[in-house]
Amino acid sequence: MSRRILILLAIVTFSTAAFGQMEGNPSNWCRGGFFASESENFSIGTVKGRRGTRSYFYNDDREDCPAGRNCRARSYVVAGDEVIVNRKFNGFACSWFPGKNGGTVGWLRVETLDMPESLYDASPAAWSGDWEYAENSIKLQPEPNSNWLRVTGNAFWKGLGDNIHIGELDGRAEAKNGLLKYSDGDDEYDCKVTLRLLGRYLIVSDNLKCGGVNVSFSGVYLKSKK
Repeated sequence: MSRRILILLAIVTFSTAAFGQMEGNPSNWCRGGFFASESENFSIGTVKGRRGTRSYFYNDDREDCPAGRNCRARSYVVAGDEVIVNRKFNGFACSWFPGKNGGTVGWLRVETLDMPESLYDASPAAWSGDWEYAENSIKLQPEPNSNWLRVTGNAFWKGLGDNIHIGELDGRAEAKNGLLKYSDGDDEYDCKVTLRLLGRYLIVSDNLKCGGVNVSFSGVYLKSKK
């Protein structure tokens, strides 16, 4: 499968609610920082067309975007590439194309995507393994004869110089219908993380209380090939 992108979009701020918009955000925003929290109904889209056909990303940095003039970005995906879609807006799909450094997030034209019904595999083997997103990592280990999994993980936020904030996960959670909800406790300030299986992807969102300032586990994870 091709993984061609000319220039990564500089849209690295993330989007929550089932095909809705996170409260307070403009309806035309499609950004990485909110992506994993912006929906409860994710789907996989495959770029349509003949080999080499391009589907360009569109920006959200002006009020008339993504459909407005000069909103098209230079980044693109090609026929056969998979993207994850969290919602639609005026003929565009807010899409995440996973990559080594986290990936590219932006609007793609819905007409360029084939989006069949998304199915999930809830078996322990589907959850089990080491998952990675950028420099973040999550390890899931199924417990014998149960739907419970051991959850451990590390997340990082790097500021200027040696300023590094760290987040950690270490506990258990029960998987139900492709959904796993991890929590350190019932207090509003306790770390809470939602993990969703979608094909070969693990979509993770948290409440920003799982570590130091600016630390987040939110993102689209792939299993490590190591």
